[in-house]
Amino acid sequence: MKSAFALSTVLLTSAAHADFLGANAEAGIFDSSDGSATYASLDIQHPIPLIPNLRMDVWDFESDPSGTDISHLDFTGYYGVGLLWASIEGGLTFRNLDMTQGSSSDSESVPMLFLAASLAIPGTGITLAAESKSISSFDSVTISDQSFKIQYQPIPVLGLEAGYRSIDQETNFLGNIDYDGYFIGVTIDI
Repeated sequence: MKSAFALSTVLLTSAAHADFLGANAEAGIFDSSDGSATYASLDIQHPIPLIPNLRMDVWDFESDPSGTDISHLDFTGYYGVGLLWASIEGGLTFRNLDMTQGSSSDSESVPMLFLAASLAIPGTGITLAAESKSISSFDSVTISDQSFKIQYQPIPVLGLEAGYRSIDQETNFLGNIDYDGYFIGVTIDI
């Protein structure tokens, strides 16, 4: 009897926590007047209160006029709060920035403040979202990375997204570079 009770408790606990475990991925293309980029991200959420959720973002930008390549690899730890259809997330991003111009290259690693918010419109499969990663000055590097997007998920796992992204960064190697444009991609939510 005790074994059956213990087993049922474990199964019910696992089932209750299953709704809080999840992952989503995004991949797509970005286009601007200065060049184009590809991007991908993986986001993992879990129910353990003291450990932040984890996210990894990859971004690879190629500038058409100047032949400049800029790649980001972001690792983000964040906490989130959700209420009904809205959620707010905040945390810290560590960005590894690789830059190439001609035959020269350099890299920078900087911490950034991460903030995000989303609002799902009930019954439509549409979610509005905004995200910001920024650092005002760290080792002479300043970055402001802002994006706004609309996601549409017509079926339970697969969806589409479209939005606008603006990046303004100043580094020791490239100086001040701004690029902004539109992106479109696919999402997978499990």
